[in-house]
Amino acid sequence: MSAAFPLSKLPPQATIDVWVIDLDRPLSSGANLDNLLSIQERNRAARFAFERDSLRFRLCRAMLRLGLGWYLQRSPRDIELAAGAWGKPFLTDGSELRFNVTHSEGLGLIAFTTVGEVGIDVESLDRPVDAVDIASTYFSRSELAMIADGTTLRERVRKFLCLWTRKEAVLKAAGYGIAFGLDTVDVSQNPASGVRLSGTQGKIAGTHWAVRDLEPINNFVGAVAAPPGDWLTQQWQIRYEDALDRIVERFPGTI
Repeated sequence: MSAAFPLSKLPPQATIDVWVIDLDRPLSSGANLDNLLSIQERNRAARFAFERDSLRFRLCRAMLRLGLGWYLQRSPRDIELAAGAWGKPFLTDGSELRFNVTHSEGLGLIAFTTVGEVGIDVESLDRPVDAVDIASTYFSRSELAMIADGTTLRERVRKFLCLWTRKEAVLKAAGYGIAFGLDTVDVSQNPASGVRLSGTQGKIAGTHWAVRDLEPINNFVGAVAAPPGDWLTQQWQIRYEDALDRIVERFPGTI
């Protein structure tokens, strides 16, 4: 993982930049995340029952806008987003830049790329799950066998969450999400070479995706999905203050 900062231009060809964000790291005094958020995002943040969850959401969305501003070389406050039929956000200006956001507990990941539609997911290994029971209902037989083959509870949970994040990354890349059905995609067999969705709802049926595992930090597993190809991932550990300073320095007067 790089501690440097990506260039202020679109990610390199055949590369997915993944920003890794500590959502629980204390922010500097005076940090005002709401200055970067849309009215809709601020309203959504206000609906969280707990302030910690609201702060995590606001920080993740602020980082998304800083990242979009950095790559597109414009003020984050000028970024206009819309949502697809199943809720996936996208840029309204026709840019080739694609992105996706995920967070689990205190870790956020944001994928930026021009290789095509992208999906990303992350889960904490401390998440309490009944891996075999859930997999028996929503996973394929081969996926269930992979999980059941784990010799310890911890290993079974890890295998389960690895498969879960692969599935969700693929479904998010396709513009849907787990509401479409975790059983519509099998990610047990060499998913990096191409995964086919078996659903029947619209264009998702029969589409192909490549998915690759991520290990952003200890105790978390993740996955990123995009169209099949020789693309690579580059992980960047980004702090809010650094991203904000870069934007202000590179584009004075934009915040």
